[in-house]
Amino acid sequence: MSSRGISRCAARCWCISVLAVGAAFLPIAMRAGWAPPADGSPVLPLLALLTVTLGWPFFALSANAPLLQHWFSFSDHKHAANPYVLYAASNAGSLTALLAYPFLLEPQFTLSRQSALWSLGFFALMAMIAIAGTFPALTRATSAQARAISTAHTAPVSWRMRLTWIVYAAIPSSLLLGVTGYVTTDIASIPLLWIAPLALYLLTFVLIFAARPPIPHAWMIRALPGAIVLAAFGFWLAPISLAAAIAAHFTAFFIVAMACHGELARLRPPVDRLTEFYFWMSLGGVVGGALTALVSPLVFNGIIEYPLVLGLACLVQPERDGDKKLGAAQLALLAAAILIMLIAPAAHIGPLMPVSLSLWAIAIIAVTAFQSRKFRPALVALALLLDSFVGHTAYTRDGTVIWRGRSFYGAYVVTQDDTHGYRMMFHGTTAHGVELLKAPPQPLTYYGRGGPLGDVMRILGPNAHSVAAVGLGIGSVACYARAGQSWTFFEIDGLVDEIAARSGLFRELPQCAPQAKVILGDGRLSLERGAPDQYDLLILDAFSSDAIPVHLVTREAFASYLRTLKPHGAIALHITNRYFDLAPIIARIAPEAGLVAYDWDFRPPRKTDSAILSVSHWIVLARSPADLATSQPTAIGRAASPIRRSGCGSTIIPTCSRRCADRPRRLAEHRAANFQFRRTSNGINLPSCRSTSSPIPCVHGASSASASWSARWFSGPTFPSMCGGARSASIPRFRAKASTARRI
Repeated sequence: MSSRGISRCAARCWCISVLAVGAAFLPIAMRAGWAPPADGSPVLPLLALLTVTLGWPFFALSANAPLLQHWFSFSDHKHAANPYVLYAASNAGSLTALLAYPFLLEPQFTLSRQSALWSLGFFALMAMIAIAGTFPALTRATSAQARAISTAHTAPVSWRMRLTWIVYAAIPSSLLLGVTGYVTTDIASIPLLWIAPLALYLLTFVLIFAARPPIPHAWMIRALPGAIVLAAFGFWLAPISLAAAIAAHFTAFFIVAMACHGELARLRPPVDRLTEFYFWMSLGGVVGGALTALVSPLVFNGIIEYPLVLGLACLVQPERDGDKKLGAAQLALLAAAILIMLIAPAAHIGPLMPVSLSLWAIAIIAVTAFQSRKFRPALVALALLLDSFVGHTAYTRDGTVIWRGRSFYGAYVVTQDDTHGYRMMFHGTTAHGVELLKAPPQPLTYYGRGGPLGDVMRILGPNAHSVAAVGLGIGSVACYARAGQSWTFFEIDGLVDEIAARSGLFRELPQCAPQAKVILGDGRLSLERGAPDQYDLLILDAFSSDAIPVHLVTREAFASYLRTLKPHGAIALHITNRYFDLAPIIARIAPEAGLVAYDWDFRPPRKTDSAILSVSHWIVLARSPADLATSQPTAIGRAASPIRRSGCGSTIIPTCSRRCADRPRRLAEHRAANFQFRRTSNGINLPSCRSTSSPIPCVHGASSASASWSARWFSGPTFPSMCGGARSASIPRFRAKASTARRI
C-alpha cells in the first residue's frame, strides 16, 4: 500500500479503512460443516477457503508494511533515511512468532481462544497504526531531510531491474518449499522439521536488511558454489547420517537464500520507490512458491524442482569483480544441460542411458566453462550437483528405480531388487509395500502373517464379514481377504490406486481381492458420509511417507470410526513411526471414546529380512474386551496383555526420570520380579509366575508362533513407579525380539 501521490492524512484514512474491512472477517473460523471434496484434488477448495476466511485480513496486514516504512522515512529517527531496517524488524517478529507458536502458544490455548486472541491483536494493531499515522506530523516533518524525501522523484525503474528483483526473490521462495519437501519426504519425516528451513528463510531477511549486516554479502557470493557442492553431497549422506544430510541441505539453502536476498538488498531503490520494490519482490516470492507447490506436481514425476532451482542459482550467481558475463548462447547450453540431467533418471531405454545422458550434460557444461575463458566455480558446482542427483535418483540401495510418479500428495518410487527377488513401493523414504517377484502375492513387511496384523486377522477375520481399510498402499492387506467377505479401501490419492490396481506393477489387489471396492477421497470424510454400522473390522493404515495424518487420530475421528463400526466391531490402527510415538495419544482418546485398546510393539527375530517381515507397531481397539475374544486359544483378550494410562499424565510409558512431568519418550525396559521365562514345546519363551501367591496374573498363551513373550496387565495392585513412589496399576512397555501386547 503506497502513500505516493496522496496526502499522509488520506493515506492514513485509507489504511484504517482497509483494516476495518479486514476486521469484518473476524474472528477467523471455518464455516461449520465445511469439508473438502471427498474425491479430486483439494487444492482449489483449500485456496478458496483460505481466500474467504483469511484473504482480506492478511492482505490488510501485509499491505501496511510498505506504508509504515514510508511514514518512518519522514521522521527524524537516525535510520529514517534507511526505512528498510523495519523490514528486518518485521521478519524478526515473524521468526519469534514461528518459534513460539508450536512450543508455547499452541499447547496452552484452544483454537477458539487462539482465534479470539488473534482478533484482539488485529484491533490493537489498527489502533497503533492510527497513532503511527500522526507520528510524522508530531515530529520534525519540515526538516530538510523530510522535504528532500517528499520532493524526491528518482528515475523510473527499468523492466530489467524488475525482472531481476522477481528472480532473486523467486529462487529462495522456491527453494524453501523444495528443500522442505525433499528433506521431510526423502530424508526424514520428523515432526516440526519444516520449522527449521522457514526459520532460516526469515533469518536471512533479518540479517540482510539489518542496519549493519553482520555477514558481508561478498562472503555469501563466494560461498555459493560451495553451497551447491554441499547440497550435491547431501543427496548421498542420508544412509550414513540423517543429521549430516539434513544439515547439508539446510546449510546450502541458507547460503543460497543469503546470496539472493543480499542482491535484493544491494539493488533496493531509494525510498520513493520503496512500495514498488516490495511489490515486485512479493510477486517473485509468489511466483517461486506457486511454481514449486502447484506447477511442479503436475509437470515432474519426482521432487525435481529442488535440484532444478539449485542449478538455476548457479546460472544467476551475482558476478564478482573480473568475471566475464555468460552470453545468451552459453546460458541456453547450460539450461539444456540441466534439463538433460533432470530427465536422465526417467530414461528406461537401457541401464546405461542415465549415465550416457549425464556424460553429455557434463560435456556441455565443460564446453561452456571453456568458452567463458575464466574459471567459474559455479559451473563446476553445477556439474557436481546434477551428476550427484542423477546417480542418487537412478539407483538406490533398495534396487533400481523402475517407475516414478507424483501427485499433489507426494512422490512415489517403485524399485526392483533382482538379487533378493522383490519389488518395493516407496513414498519418500518409507516403504509402503513389498512384493516377491517369484511367489504368489502375500502380506509382507508391516503386514506379515507372523506380525501383529496376522494375529488380528487370524482371530477376528473369520467373523469379519465386512472389512474397511483406510490407506491402500500396494494392497498388501487385501491378501487377508476371505471368501464371502466384503472389502472396501479408502484412499486419498488416485495415483496410489493406479499403482496398486491398474499399473501392473503389483498383484496383491487384483489377485487377492479383485472385487474390493476402492473409494477415492479422504478416508475420515468418506466414512463420515457413509452409512452407520457397516463394518466388522476397520483397519487404519494411512501414511504420508513416515508420518500418520494427525486428523485421523483425534477424538472427532474416533467418533466417526465408532459410527461406522457394528456394535461388536474392532479397529486395528497402524502407528509404526521412526520418530514419534502415538500410543500415549491413543491411550488418552480410547477411554474417552469408551474403548479398550491392546498394543503390539513387534520385533521380528534377528537376521529377518525387513522387506519380508519388519518392525511394526499396532493398536487394536474395541468397545469391550469380549469383542476381541473368540473360542480360539490365541484370542486377543487372552494372549494380548492390556495396559492403561499411567499416573504420569497422558503417557502410558513409565520413565527413568525422577519427575513425572519430564516424561522423556525413551522407552524404559523393566522386568517384573515375579516373572520368569519358560520354554514351550515350540521354542517360545513365555512368562510364568514364580509363586502362586503372586497378585500378578499369569499368562499361559502367546499371540502367535512369532511371539517371544507377552506382558501382562497389572490389574489390581500397585508397584513402585519409576518416577518415584507408588502408582496405580500400569505396565511398562517391554522391549522384546517379537510382539509385545498390552492394554491401554
